[in-house]
Amino acid sequence: MPDFTVNLAWDKDKEGTLTARKNPRLPVATPPDFGGPQGVWSAEELFVASVAGCLMSTFLYFAERFDVPVAAYSSVSTGSLAKTPAGLRFANIDVAIHATVPNEEAAKRAEALHLKEKLEQYCPVSTALNCPVRVTLDLAAGAAPAAKQ
Repeated sequence: MPDFTVNLAWDKDKEGTLTARKNPRLPVATPPDFGGPQGVWSAEELFVASVAGCLMSTFLYFAERFDVPVAAYSSVSTGSLAKTPAGLRFANIDVAIHATVPNEEAAKRAEALHLKEKLEQYCPVSTALNCPVRVTLDLAAGAAPAAKQ
């Protein structure tokens, strides 16, 4: 199995730069709520984003494996922090997924797969967490929504 290595170099104040493989450099900083600058990704946002990205990859894996064409996929993910006796912790992450398949036949195949349960069971990022990840899946049949301009 692969290992994933990420490098971080501190730049100034509460800002640094992430690098990995040949990916674009990614500036990161302390969240504005904790004194960091606006307009820079925070570790907390990237943490929630990693759950969202893993769930999407897991969804697409099962869709491809079981021949369910996907016309559109989007999600909104929210991670909630809470003060605990052990310190500041993520209390939960909620992920609302909206997926569209091209027709009713594909929708029936997708529903028979129990995709939501597969996402909850097989996403390696969300299953590694100590906080609950609550997934909702809205699956619709029809054309993909028009791109926003």
